Amino acid sequence: MHLTFFGSSLVSCYWNGAATYYRGLLSALAERGHRITFCEPDAYERQAHRDLPEDPSYARVIVYRSEAERDELIAQAFAQSDWVIKCSGVGVWDAELERAVADRSGGDASTAFWDVDAPATLARITADAADPFRACI
Repeated sequence: MHLTFFGSSLVSCYWNGAATYYRGLLSALAERGHRITFCEPDAYERQAHRDLPEDPSYARVIVYRSEAERDELIAQAFAQSDWVIKCSGVGVWDAELERAVADRSGGDASTAFWDVDAPATLARITADAADPFRACI
């Protein structure tokens, strides 16, 4: 299967504790024969503070720098992937990514949400009854 993830960063732990979760799970999925694409924003100086000097062999990493690039990646992911996974706490454009995944649920690509910070997610949706993530759960 081809799995596309939208997350904070696979290549940098800088202000991003989820990178270790991503690396462990994605490398295990790749070992089982899955193709992995990881889309991450160029945000919070993570690209300047990469702790993986090269992209990992188990995933294709795509760094997007604008809303237009993000939207193109979303369209490509749904056209080419078996699964599209939105990770929590991307840090930029979270609501737009969640809305895009929720709006496309039920199509050819399956969708999932990977919550890497449940306390923050629960606090967020408790504080805002109109939070767009509610459509994902």
